Amino acid sequence: MSDVIIRGSSEKSTRIDASGGPTASVYAGRDFARGELIVRLQGRERTFAGAAWDLLRGRIHGDDILQIGRKRYLDLDATGMRFNHRCEPNAALRKDCELIALTDIARGAEITYDYSMTVKPSFHSWFWKMRCSCGAQTCRLRIGDVSTVSAARLNWYRAHDALQDHIADTTSTRFWQLVGQPLGWLADAARLFARGFGGWWTAYPRALATDNSTRPEIKDHSFLLPGGRTGVLLLHGLSGTPNEMREIAEGLAAKGNTVQCPQLAGHCGGYDDLKYSTWEEWAATAEQALADLKLRCDTVFVGGLSTGAVLSLHLAEKMPESVQGVMLYAPTLWLNGWVVPPHAYLFKLVTQKWVANQFDFPDMPPHGIKDLEIRTRVAAAIHSGDGTIAGLPVTPGGAVLEHRWLVQSVLRRLKLVTQPVFIVHPREDDYADFNNIERLLRHLPCRVETLTLEDSYHIVTSDRQKDRVIAHSLDFMARTEAELEPRARARLVSSTARG
Repeated sequence: MSDVIIRGSSEKSTRIDASGGPTASVYAGRDFARGELIVRLQGRERTFAGAAWDLLRGRIHGDDILQIGRKRYLDLDATGMRFNHRCEPNAALRKDCELIALTDIARGAEITYDYSMTVKPSFHSWFWKMRCSCGAQTCRLRIGDVSTVSAARLNWYRAHDALQDHIADTTSTRFWQLVGQPLGWLADAARLFARGFGGWWTAYPRALATDNSTRPEIKDHSFLLPGGRTGVLLLHGLSGTPNEMREIAEGLAAKGNTVQCPQLAGHCGGYDDLKYSTWEEWAATAEQALADLKLRCDTVFVGGLSTGAVLSLHLAEKMPESVQGVMLYAPTLWLNGWVVPPHAYLFKLVTQKWVANQFDFPDMPPHGIKDLEIRTRVAAAIHSGDGTIAGLPVTPGGAVLEHRWLVQSVLRRLKLVTQPVFIVHPREDDYADFNNIERLLRHLPCRVETLTLEDSYHIVTSDRQKDRVIAHSLDFMARTEAELEPRARARLVSSTARG
């Protein structure tokens, strides 16, 4: 059994993802004695300038970076990023990136360390702050550099040889408390101004999104196809419906799989329902559906069309213990296909939802379908006035902006996707150019299989080659399950031996 295991956090956690829920955390796979080496954190070593440049470009989050020297940083790998902060931790870093046990740690316990104990005080360190909600009795309520830790606590770490070398060389934190405090106030004022300027304008429409008193309740069109202990969660696209996943779902269920297709929040209702929905609400729907399916199944694959594919990556990042494989059907990171008009690219300049909602994105021919007969049926359904069949004829700009924010969140966390991934993309996608998957292929750290369709447009779950999509999806699932079986047997043997 591995020394450390990643699974959903059972404790109140400081590391919170963009959708508001705790991320997966790291747990002890065996007992650790006090002072014992748990793991050496890994990642890509960066200079201060390189790390700062990636932060400014939005390529990484501030808590992805671990300082390991005066001007040395690690862009942490998928395991290192999942260690949570706690003001009263049971582990600490020494030397550069050796994580050791501060106390005896029992098998199955969550492993945490104090983030503040890794950041050397400097003129710029006060601009990095996080709120803390770890729930410890002595919680400091915020995480900063080591000068925010009491002198007594720092001396205790030093006496137990539980400091990184660049922190141990820090002779005094009092100077940085006096000089850095004004810089911290400046940083806080800048954050408040940015939050007020950027968030006030969207407060009203977001409040409307949660006020359902004036809008009729949306009927739920989710469906479940019962089967065996292997489950598949299929997520529809933006402005779509579970119905667009029906044929793929039935094809996978015909081989004995349990298939669930939830209805994303704000969908299958009216224009305003989608207009004021948020990507966090879409993600919450998908997360709840995954949790429900996991109760029925031992092995679960998640897959989605277009925006649903991006949400599938979100689930793989956030709930790795619940997802064994990922299937992406025409994943859409950017709307840049050949049907997208040139002026639509100016929408990239829009950053506020109240502005975005002044624009509409009509569903344009060929409606993502290459087969003329199928296209005729889909077009009739789109313009029938019943949004539950094939979605709305117009997508509000606010929903398109929410999609962009979802993509930004997922792209920053791609290295957390360690499960096998299967990508299907049409060569002539009318909504998402082929370069959408090139970005994924460059940055996904896991095994990736691809299938290029030469006779389909964007809606690959309904177009001419849907049977090929089903067959290759089943092959991918079978190969992935075959890889999982030896690992499961090894875990069983290990647990039996320990018992």
